[in-house]
Amino acid sequence: MTMTETYLPQKIGLPQKQGIATAIACTGLIALAWGLSSPIISQNMERMTSSGSLLGWLISLAAVATILSTPFVPKLMNLFKPRSVMIACLVIGAATIPALKIFMNPAAWFLIKFIASCAFTIVFVIAEIWINQLAPEHLRGRIMGMYGAALAGGMGIGSGLAVKTGIEGWTPFLITAAINLAAILPFILMRKAVQVKATSKEDARFQVIFKIMRAAPAIMMCGVVFGAIEQSLIYFLPVYDTRLGHSEEAGRILLLIAALGIVLFQYPMGLLADKMNRKRLTVILMVVAVLGPIAIVFAGTNFALIATLAFFYAGLTTALYTVGLVRLGERFKGSQLAAANAGFIIAYGIGSLIVPPLAGKMMDIYSPYGFMWTMAGLGLAGFMVASLRFRR
Repeated sequence: MTMTETYLPQKIGLPQKQGIATAIACTGLIALAWGLSSPIISQNMERMTSSGSLLGWLISLAAVATILSTPFVPKLMNLFKPRSVMIACLVIGAATIPALKIFMNPAAWFLIKFIASCAFTIVFVIAEIWINQLAPEHLRGRIMGMYGAALAGGMGIGSGLAVKTGIEGWTPFLITAAINLAAILPFILMRKAVQVKATSKEDARFQVIFKIMRAAPAIMMCGVVFGAIEQSLIYFLPVYDTRLGHSEEAGRILLLIAALGIVLFQYPMGLLADKMNRKRLTVILMVVAVLGPIAIVFAGTNFALIATLAFFYAGLTTALYTVGLVRLGERFKGSQLAAANAGFIIAYGIGSLIVPPLAGKMMDIYSPYGFMWTMAGLGLAGFMVASLRFRR
């Protein structure tokens, strides 16, 4: 299989559309359940332990699970039908939600959370491979933009749904599990969908993943920067705002505004990726990753200005994930795409594991601006890698 080999013709028919729609609908529903489960898990954990440190370790466990489970995805796609692997993981992931309610114990929750993160990571990786295999080159950016918007929108709606369900009793746990099981429905309803292509035994080797990661550092850096920004903003942006002297409610509103930017910018950036040089677009977004946090620092305590800047900063920089996936599909084809996508998700996991603790530490040392200076430093590292590769 060569990197220049094409998987599909440029025209996209109903079976291809159904395949893409199945992958997007499935992962969008998982994101919805994930958004709903986040406050259920965090607030119940707080009730059980009153320990922010334990909650932090529980959150970081998802990144560890991502890094450890992702290299096995190409092997699973070689040994079993990828569709069957996705459905099995959806069932396992859904089962972990009521298990949390049955075993209301911090130690048990760490094990259950690890299993859930592994299962859902496998689904996300295969879904992204599926979309990239089916997306024609001239529509790849827009399709990946729709995928990114579905994930961000699902997370946002799920978080809002948590306000209605609360965290008491069995109801929120059962609703979350039901949403995860509903992610199987697109596989049943869209029977004509072109299925994701299996991975060859040769391309399922661990060495292939890490070889591809070394061969495409700029693309992988998109995953690192996105993972770091996504996880850091979710947990530290409201804290940053309250340390400026604003209310906790204002901090939550600021996060909501940033989340709105993430949802709204994915498709336009995907459209741009179809219209302009994708390497140049990557460099531009990395520049925003550098200048955005610096601008927020200079905004001082002006909430309206901070919110406006956070809207654009969050929306534009998280589009690095969409653009990175587009470039991944452009460069790697066929069964190699599984190894390439696995490498990209590992890069995401590395960013989400390493940078948030560093950002939190810096915010404690240089309160509160150390957080934003860390984010700017992250953007600078991404810019240097992307711009050096752009010149080649």
